[in-house]
Amino acid sequence: MAVKFLDKLIGSGKKVKSEIEEYQELDLSEFEEGFKDEPTSMFIRVAELTGLEILPELKKQIYEGNVVFIDVSPAKHDKLLFDRAIKDLKQVVNDVHGDIALIKEDQVIVTPRSIRIDRQKLK
Repeated sequence: MAVKFLDKLIGSGKKVKSEIEEYQELDLSEFEEGFKDEPTSMFIRVAELTGLEILPELKKQIYEGNVVFIDVSPAKHDKLLFDRAIKDLKQVVNDVHGDIALIKEDQVIVTPRSIRIDRQKLK
């Protein structure tokens, strides 16, 4: 009993695997080759908001009907840049009747027409 208490208090000396050590890279190339020649109507794009110069490309992707995940952490330190970018993205969302949401503190997802973002977390 005392041993279990001490193990809980100071640890048993066994190294617990962290999530990083348990992470495995999956090779999906074999799976993807089966879909290589199929037409695609939409892409999920990932971007990083580093400045206003990337906004035209982000807008283009949204107008083309793609879903865009944007890492806004580089722009968070510049309030003017962040506010201007979000304002521009909201205007594009209004134009295409899409949706926009802040996920966590530094990620924004923008969707085109016919895709809505559910604000309720799955439980």
